[in-house]
Amino acid sequence: MHEVAAVSALVDALLEAAAPHAPYRADRVRVRLGSAFSEDALYQAFEMLTESTPLRDVPLLVERTNHTIDCRCGLEQVIRADDLAGHMWVCSNCGHVEEVADEDDLMLLGFDLTPLGQPATAGGR
Repeated sequence: MHEVAAVSALVDALLEAAAPHAPYRADRVRVRLGSAFSEDALYQAFEMLTESTPLRDVPLLVERTNHTIDCRCGLEQVIRADDLAGHMWVCSNCGHVEEVADEDDLMLLGFDLTPLGQPATAGGR
């Protein structure tokens, strides 16, 4: 559920930033995705949340980044979405439980728009 909320915030920010350029065609959206965030969830939520918006069918370019955790027992591990229960990670080596911050899970890097011409008015020159 956390993924849908994060993608919803991303879509809202994109629509707000693009609004002054209306009418436009969205060409692509670039995001950075942390290893603890499910890429499948990103694509599914983005498709669902942009269905009736100008962002529908826009290509998502995803740059992956690793979220590494260093346990106090010495285990160092890249965290994947499947390693978490909510935001909690349990060390497979010693059983230590640690909360994994989500501030770097999903970040907007940029987007490209093509402004569309204004329709001609009747009687215009």
